[in-house]
Amino acid sequence: MLTALATTALIAAACGGTAQPSPTAALTAAGGTAAPTTAPTAAPVLSRPVEFVISTAPGGGSDIYARIWIAAMEKEKALSTSVLPVNKEGGAGAVAFTYVFEKKGDPHYIMVTLNSFFTTVITQKLPYKATDFTPLANMALDPFFLWVNADSTWKNAGDFVKAAQDNALTVSGTGSKQEDEVLFRRIQDLAKTKPFNYVPQSGGGAVATALAGKQGGVVVTVNNPSEGLGLYQASPPKIKPLCAFTADPIKEGAYKDLATCKSQGLDITDYFIVRAIVGPPGLTAAQTTFWADTFKKVADSADWKKFMTDNALQPNYLAGDALKKLFDDYNKLHQDIAQKNGWL
Repeated sequence: MLTALATTALIAAACGGTAQPSPTAALTAAGGTAAPTTAPTAAPVLSRPVEFVISTAPGGGSDIYARIWIAAMEKEKALSTSVLPVNKEGGAGAVAFTYVFEKKGDPHYIMVTLNSFFTTVITQKLPYKATDFTPLANMALDPFFLWVNADSTWKNAGDFVKAAQDNALTVSGTGSKQEDEVLFRRIQDLAKTKPFNYVPQSGGGAVATALAGKQGGVVVTVNNPSEGLGLYQASPPKIKPLCAFTADPIKEGAYKDLATCKSQGLDITDYFIVRAIVGPPGLTAAQTTFWADTFKKVADSADWKKFMTDNALQPNYLAGDALKKLFDDYNKLHQDIAQKNGWL
């Protein structure tokens, strides 16, 4: 469904309140990586604790990454104030997005993104655009895996596709009309399966739990690596990945030697979650530079690099104009996806 769509879109341009399809083309067009500017700020940017807003429930990818980055900032002594993780799930991310949007010009509010940052704003016709926020840093590209229960008899993507062609399978993902459903729609179109019975969850942790317990008959998910790792490494394992939606097999970490879905007949290699950080609209150049420099320290930290290896993330630090271009490209891509799927 989206192969031609993603190519066209990107060549033309390029997953509360409790504290607790081708990015490769886009990144190439953006120059691959970009360091932040290094001009010093004239005055302290922060004067009180920072809220790091998370649009999903605890346990999902966004929640995991925000807390990893907070820990790295503390270890690297990157800030002179504390950073508090704040989960504001609801409305497929709309609750968190609106909360941060309304903090215009205040650098004490930052937010981790996932692709619903684009899809939710578009499909719910919210009174702002993803590109209205201040892009601060992109940390990595997060791939999707094809996951099944540990006792599944399916051994590869081909087994899954045949079963999905014969029966309407129950699948699960984070939210509705978000990245997981986008990918299942693409699989459905590409492999000519029967329509999936898609069950939305509050976050990637809940998705993995639903698969492990076969809740509601869920038999397949497309969780990111970090979201499934705990249940995959349980003794005995509760879930297992059949393959990765990446161009190359996983070479390191907990998923070393995991085959690509393409090698098993499901040719999707160009859709990832952008793991980035944004601030409210209207941040000054000095405030933007401050946060870009702060997250560059995190990106260079040994702990983050190890986490990326362990969880099959593709390192891709971006800031400044390169990051703005990536956001523009992803916004256009998801506008086309929403149009294609009849979500507008």
